[in-house]
Amino acid sequence: MENVDLKNETPTFGNTVLPAVFLSGKDKQEQFQKELKSLLAKYDAELQIENFGSGWSDDEKIVVDFAWDKDLSDRVNDGIVPQWVVGRWENGR
Repeated sequence: MENVDLKNETPTFGNTVLPAVFLSGKDKQEQFQKELKSLLAKYDAELQIENFGSGWSDDEKIVVDFAWDKDLSDRVNDGIVPQWVVGRWENGR
């Protein structure tokens, strides 16, 4: 059996081979929030929850609204960026 110097090994979680990036669950939440806010600012967008259900049944979805894009308007004569309705589940895969 070969000796392994564990002091120089990158920590991993479970069976993954990726290095641990987050220090805690709170750290992961804070990093996500920071990156999401950065993306919203980059694309001049807002998030909101809208109810698409009928009077007797809720169907709430996340909606991304984009601001008027002057650059697009100048280049293609249309600065409207359509809403993105995410739906109930979106896992990013």
